[in-house]
Amino acid sequence: MTNKGIIYIAFNNAFVQESFLSAESVKRFMPDIPITLFTDKDVKCDFIDDIIRISPKHIRSKVDYITESPYENTLYLDSDTVVMMDITDMFEVLKRFDVGFVHDYARKRDNYCKIKEYADIPYSFSEVNGGIMSFNNSDNTKEFLSLWQKKFYEYKNATNGWDQVSLRIALWQSNVKIHHYPIEYNVRPSSVRDKVRRNHAELGESHLEPRIYHMHYDHEVHNGIFNIKSLDDLENIVRSREEAYR
Repeated sequence: MTNKGIIYIAFNNAFVQESFLSAESVKRFMPDIPITLFTDKDVKCDFIDDIIRISPKHIRSKVDYITESPYENTLYLDSDTVVMMDITDMFEVLKRFDVGFVHDYARKRDNYCKIKEYADIPYSFSEVNGGIMSFNNSDNTKEFLSLWQKKFYEYKNATNGWDQVSLRIALWQSNVKIHHYPIEYNVRPSSVRDKVRRNHAELGESHLEPRIYHMHYDHEVHNGIFNIKSLDDLENIVRSREEAYR
């Protein structure tokens, strides 16, 4: 197996064309990183090094084919990604961790808590976004990916074929060592964040509400002076400074 490489799993003409542009964005900064496209089309692209033909059964067919990566260390990218810098450092964490993800804005969805295995996982164990993930070929990783596929089909009807629920369950129940990349490795549009904040019916009233404030709210403390008189006053101050979080 090749030590490291990137894979796309894209089918139907539009998604395939989209993956070509994403691959081109990768090659601008990492021309020597091999790229493999899993697809149902007989296609050619100057930015794709290898094509593997597949017969997808549904739109989330990455759960069926991601285990067939030809690389020891793999970076999977959705077709709608655009790489803006050299990201070979994403492979480096796989020397210490089995998988790498970025947290999703959907931490724990109320409307899927009818699935007990999902509901039993604490809110603090966030969903991750399955559109960008790195993984090695350790036994723990193989177990995790197999479990993800199993849970996807187990709950396929209950989730309308959505793969995030089964991904969260598989990560929680497996033994993989997880690395969480910073958010700049999976920049989402502000419209997605705003939609998540408004969607209480699906996600719950307390979704994305602040759990802990950590602010230098009074610089006089460093001079040995503390001016805050009550917890109510303190809460009002920190709440007024949370605009960046919002």
